Amino acid sequence: MTPATQTFLPVDFKQLFELAKQLPKKEQQKLADLLLQTEETRDSVSDKHKNLVRARIKKYDKHPELLVDEKQALEMIKKI
Repeated sequence: MTPATQTFLPVDFKQLFELAKQLPKKEQQKLADLLLQTEETRDSVSDKHKNLVRARIKKYDKHPELLVDEKQALEMIKKI
């Protein structure tokens, strides 16, 4: 078995865009998602933190009286 060779063809942005537009809509969405997904954005928020935020959202949905309005929150932050 011979090793695979890589061939690079010069493709400019316009050609690449035209090729991408020919993909089925589902594949276009996958491509867009991959382009927007970087190592930084993919790993920037841990699952542990996401779960913590979700738990807080549930808490405040059940007890909206615990929420602080924006003005009061800014005053609290300034005091820190």
